[in-house]
Amino acid sequence: MCSIMGYCGVCDDLEAFQKGFAKTISRGPDDSRIVDTGNGLLGFHRLAIMGLTASGMQPFSMGGSYVVCNGEIFGFERLRESLSDRYTFQSDSDCEVLLPLYETYGTEMFRMLDAEFACIIYDGKTQEYIAARDPIGIRPLYYGYDKKGTIVFASEAKNLIGLCEKIRPFPPGHYYKDGEFVCYCDITKVDEICQDDLEQVCANIREKLVTGIEKRLVADAKGGFLLSGGLDSSLVCAVA
Repeated sequence: MCSIMGYCGVCDDLEAFQKGFAKTISRGPDDSRIVDTGNGLLGFHRLAIMGLTASGMQPFSMGGSYVVCNGEIFGFERLRESLSDRYTFQSDSDCEVLLPLYETYGTEMFRMLDAEFACIIYDGKTQEYIAARDPIGIRPLYYGYDKKGTIVFASEAKNLIGLCEKIRPFPPGHYYKDGEFVCYCDITKVDEICQDDLEQVCANIREKLVTGIEKRLVADAKGGFLLSGGLDSSLVCAVA
């Protein structure tokens, strides 16, 4: 689950940031860290699922840049392999691929991800912040502006109470850069209409369900199931 928070400018009140960030420590009980980027703050409460050692703790850093991410990057092994000739990975965390991806592809990286995520990147070269959220909005992210007009991002709205007067949800399928929200993926857009018969549609649904469950079972931490007794949770457990 994890919790992230970012103050995107020079912070005059570290105590207020710490107080706001502490409100979601339950999301990441395994470890906590706040890093001063030199032009703001990034905070991370960790729930260790991938890369359980200390090397998997965030924020990750590379060449003066930093990233915090609450998410799961599916198929990250393939991404690691494609980036291994230019970056030496220090952990088994799936989220460690994000900074090398950003260094290589910039904001186009978000279109490449098969993931559920919310992340904040500090670009050490341009000294700017970039934030993004997955197309469905599975992982929460909120933002607001403080009295100085500095934008602040956080996993939950309550992190921002006392820092920002107005708190808004970060739009799914968008990234924030240069003071603007840019849509990189609109899942409501229809490119083609499916003309398959009922039998083929059912087969496709089964294949997608199995694939979706299998890729979410990749973890270094032990897994478990809580069943509500409904059809959806029972199907997920049966396939897993």
